[in-house]
Amino acid sequence: MTSKAMKQMDIGVFFGLKPKPLTTKTEEKVPLRSQTPNAVSSQNARPAQKRKATGSLGDSGGVTENVSGVLVPAASGTQGRGGKRFRQNGTAEEGGRGKKQCPFYKKIPGTGFTVDAFQYGEIEGCAAYFLTHFHSDHYGGLTKKFRFPIYCSKITGNLVQSKLRVEKEFVNCLPMYTECTVNGVKVVLLDANHCPGAVLLLFILPNGTSILHTGDFRAEPSMERYPALLGRKIHTLYLDTTYCSPEYTFPPQQEAVQFAVNAAFEMMTLHPRTLVVCGTYSVGKEKVFLAIADVLGCKVCMSQDKYKTMQCLESDEIRALVTTDWHSTALHVLPMMQVNFKGLNAHLNKFSGRYDRILAFKPTGWTYSEGCGSVADIRPEIRGKVTLYGIPYSEHSSFSEMKRFVQFIKPQKIIPTVNVGNWKSRTTMEKYFAEWLSGPR
Repeated sequence: MTSKAMKQMDIGVFFGLKPKPLTTKTEEKVPLRSQTPNAVSSQNARPAQKRKATGSLGDSGGVTENVSGVLVPAASGTQGRGGKRFRQNGTAEEGGRGKKQCPFYKKIPGTGFTVDAFQYGEIEGCAAYFLTHFHSDHYGGLTKKFRFPIYCSKITGNLVQSKLRVEKEFVNCLPMYTECTVNGVKVVLLDANHCPGAVLLLFILPNGTSILHTGDFRAEPSMERYPALLGRKIHTLYLDTTYCSPEYTFPPQQEAVQFAVNAAFEMMTLHPRTLVVCGTYSVGKEKVFLAIADVLGCKVCMSQDKYKTMQCLESDEIRALVTTDWHSTALHVLPMMQVNFKGLNAHLNKFSGRYDRILAFKPTGWTYSEGCGSVADIRPEIRGKVTLYGIPYSEHSSFSEMKRFVQFIKPQKIIPTVNVGNWKSRTTMEKYFAEWLSGPR
């Protein structure tokens, strides 16, 4: 028996499954054909969602199992200059004909399900393709030509149909907080506190085994009150480990939002001819500018593309707040890459007869580490007519939030999904997991 075959069998046994029968290289593989989405209890067929890449890494094919019960894929490279944590998403081991092979950590054992695995094309044995949210490092590979069953939240489904033009018949939207059945497996979608439509996926197998996939999420105490998780024994936790290092500390999300709201209100009170600008992604960071709009009592202006995205969010309140008329409001939303002094000055010049200065907010978690754990630490950069705040508003869990969530879930196994690119990073995370699961809360 080859070492590769042994590895494949060991992974299955690790998850409590029966060893796979070995197949020879000459055995012809029958690809999964296009199929009509399976019926899902308590839901109507709906669209899926997508996500934008933020420094993605390539997936790799090797597997390491360690004494703390953590399975991690082997890969190379995890950090760039300055210690920026990058996302894991990528190449996986190549098949004989150059086709990317779906790595094990994107498959849910004991099911025919994959999660955020669209870049691998048609995956043999996959009967349902789950999408946690609409950021491109998760929906990458999903196009209007996709012909297999997609499962996601309603908001994500709206975005998949609207922006990717995936045909409606292949998009199945599951209701939130509701136990549904997909191909004999119970599935519950829970809010992930990430971007609009982002979900945690709880899979309950016919044998009673529970598996929780966080997708991308920001853990918060309210998740500990989710009825679907209360008292449930989780066998395997697929964990978003974007900020799995102690230096990543930032204040609670609501404190960061409130800081921006207070700063905007104060500036507008003292200097009414101020243009307020918020940075945003294609999907994400909406809470900041919507809260400012609410306090200032004004609409939010944005590009046609962002406006179209906001129409997908299933909220009449949001639809009433957004506009594409740049001259109708003093609150504008710009792409994050434009929220710098050069871009902001150029934007101000377009409205020089109306506004004297710009107050801008760049909400991000990337640049905030030790020493910026409180909103009291926030200081603006001021150059001429532009005041720019970096707001420690992250849509991923801080190190302490991640620890608390893991200690609440108490899983038997943890599979990290981000920053698994080198041995040192994986080993360090394994040590944290072991400490969290054995130590006091």
